[in-house]
Amino acid sequence: HSMGGTIGMMLTARHPDQVGKLMVVDMIPFMGVMFGDANATPESIAPMAAQIRGAMAGAPQGIVSPQTRQVINNMVRTEAARPRIIEHARGSDNRVSANAYYELLTTDLRPELPRITQPFTVLYVVPPNAPVTPEQYAGYVTASYANAPNARIVRIEESYHFIMIDQPELFAAEVARFLSEPTKASAH
Repeated sequence: HSMGGTIGMMLTARHPDQVGKLMVVDMIPFMGVMFGDANATPESIAPMAAQIRGAMAGAPQGIVSPQTRQVINNMVRTEAARPRIIEHARGSDNRVSANAYYELLTTDLRPELPRITQPFTVLYVVPPNAPVTPEQYAGYVTASYANAPNARIVRIEESYHFIMIDQPELFAAEVARFLSEPTKASAH
């Protein structure tokens, strides 16, 4: 899920003999384009990512800002689950979160996707308040994974970023389907 999806793509592309199949939950291979334009690169995003990192790292530890609450509200559709996620944010180390977010924004895995030949499932949602239509966003996600030869891209409706919270039955069904698929034979 999220940054874990980035790590999963990195691991699978860079060590394909260690991974039989991959599921990515609501993550694209280069998140930086969400903060730039279609021609964004890690280098063009780096100054903005550094500003975000600085603001995040400099925020008071243990205090959840109104901005963070709004981000969480846009990531968790299920209102009853939001307080738990807010408490996770409160307990997170701001410096660690800031550095991880910087790395996430400046990592472009699109060139590495052709090396992921394993069965590959991508679950995604159209984020609330997206500045494009749902169809445009779906096209963007599909284009982001164009270099992944075995990607099965699945849009999940009525959910925000935390699919497992907002659509637990549908999420469980997709995980069960994924787990029932055969894995790529190990290269060992």
